[in-house]
Formats: sequence, structure tokens, C-alpha cells
Amino acid sequence: MSKELIIDKASFERDGYLVVKSVFTPGEIKQMREEAYKQYEIDKQKKLDFQLPHLPTKAKYSKGDLLSKELLRHALLDDRILKIARTILGSNDLIYFGDSSYQIGTGLRGFHRDNIDRTDLTGPDWKGDYTLIRLGIYLQDHKNYSGGLKIKVGTHKKADGKPIFVDSEVGDVGVWSLKTIHSGNAVRLKMFPKYSINTSGKENLIPSFLKKEEQQERISLFMTFALKSSHLDRYINEYTLKREDTLAHARASIYNEQAISLLKKNNIELINPL
Repeated sequence: MSKELIIDKASFERDGYLVVKSVFTPGEIKQMREEAYKQYEIDKQKKLDFQLPHLPTKAKYSKGDLLSKELLRHALLDDRILKIARTILGSNDLIYFGDSSYQIGTGLRGFHRDNIDRTDLTGPDWKGDYTLIRLGIYLQDHKNYSGGLKIKVGTHKKADGKPIFVDSEVGDVGVWSLKTIHSGNAVRLKMFPKYSINTSGKENLIPSFLKKEEQQERISLFMTFALKSSHLDRYINEYTLKREDTLAHARASIYNEQAISLLKKNNIELINPL
């Protein structure tokens, strides 16, 4: 019998993020790591792989969403992932619109929001119930090591907040509102592991001997779910369809019959932004 997940929606609504503990077993995470490496080799053969040349450490990315990745789509549509999304959003009627990805290695840092009205708190995103959430599966320990997520608590409702490390362990799943201020690839210091360096430029300059480096190469999977709303429509129209990188990602997201069948089986409505 599978373990009952503890999904504290009230905590999410208060803080703008949540860590759901022990969603996946260590064995499942090990398998996902192997699948991510194999998927990347497949994507390289298809010429979907890319890197951001200005990064000091070359994280590996791939065009195309998780639903289009034969070895990783099971993570996107896992019953436990969908239960978290449905519980947090308060509805079974989930929308998936191609916003998901995987990443190998250390990538970009810097506090930011992912919604449209990132600095204007009088904009449409801040009116009514916001219905877009992102989930992250980190395939290594970030409670004790660098590479995880930092959150500014409560910033889905206010301009700024206290930065904290999200202490995710192997098997945990993080979920946050796209309005919440966050930063990925967080650096933990050996001497002061709870001290948050809040300027990405300074964080990037920390030498390796001062960091609590990851024990394993960082691999992460991200996925966004939503409910039908003007917020979702606006996100697609003002973000997905107006950036060349997101358009390239969407063009590379080609779904076969198995992918479409899995969506239908899980009662997920697909909105193709193109």
C-alpha cells in the first residue's frame, strides 16, 4: 500500500510554497536519475540539447516538454504529482499547457517571480485567485547540500519577504505559486549552511572550498499545472507566445499517441499554446 501524502494546503496558501515529504522512494529517484541521463542522450541525437554559454557551469537543457520525453513523461503524470496539484489548486480539472522541463547540472541563480506582473502588484495577476503552480522534483539531497531552491516566504501576496532555503530531501516534491519570489541552484556555505546570500552575483563568486557542494550532479524536473482562468490565458499570451525560447520549447514538444492517451487516462486537459 502506498504511503498517504501529507499535503498542507493551508501552509501553501499562507507561505506561497510547500514541500511534500517522501513522495517518491529512493529507488524511484535513482531510476529517474538514470532516465534523465538516457533521455538527454536521446535528445542530443535529435539535436534538442542546448546550453547557456554565459553560465560559469554549463547546465544541460533540452527543448521540448516532459510529455514529449518518452523516458520522463511518467514523472509528469504520476498519480502523486497530480494529487498534489489537484489538492493545492482545489480542483480535479487540471490544465496542462506544455510548461515542463528537465535540467542536468547547475544553472541560473537569482531571485525572481515567474508570473507576468512580477513587480507591479496592482496588475491583473494580483486580482482574484491565481491558478498557476509549479512543482519541482530534485533528484538529490538539498537539505544538507547546495543546488536547491530558496523562497521568499509569503511573496505570492506581498512585495518582499524573508529568504529561506527549501530543505528538500531525496523523494520530496516542492510546489510554489508562480507569483512567489524564488531562486534556484542555491549555494549553502560550509560554515554557515543556513545563511542566504541574496545577491546572485555574489553567490556565483563563492569558491568551491567554501560551499557544501552537491554529492551528486544536480538533476531537476519542473512542471506547471493550472486551472482555467484569465490568469492562465494571459500567461500563455503574454509569456509563452512572446519569447523565442518558450516558442522553441513548444515547437519541440511533439506528442505521440501514447502521450495523448496518458493525458486522457489521467483526465488532464491539454492546451497547446501554438
